Amino acid sequence: MVPADESAVRSLQSDLDYADPQLIDAALDGPFVGRVAVHEGSVVGYAIALPGEETTLSELVVAADFRRHGYGRALVDAVAEASGADRTVVTTPAENEGAERFYRTIGFEIRERVPKFYDDGTDALRLVRGE
Repeated sequence: MVPADESAVRSLQSDLDYADPQLIDAALDGPFVGRVAVHEGSVVGYAIALPGEETTLSELVVAADFRRHGYGRALVDAVAEASGADRTVVTTPAENEGAERFYRTIGFEIRERVPKFYDDGTDALRLVRGE
């Protein structure tokens, strides 16, 4: 993710129910890691993660027309690799069955349900991949 990607990433971020616009700045300026997926010169997805002893995947978006083409998996793998940790953790709304299915498909396992994780009282699932 580079400054030239910012406009496209901010546009994609509007697809998220629980977005944090400051994460884009943190990915561009550090300490977060940001990666984009590009198709024919256009940004079609992005991932932002916080590196550490475990990689915390903070946001992942792939444009609807480009889902199920491997971009999501590639983005998760890219931020995990850039972070260098053996384990990746993600938290997603518990009722988002599509996200749960996606993460489980790429090797994540549900570790816990976190009650009232989001400001609106929505529960979350914490999923982990790796050691």
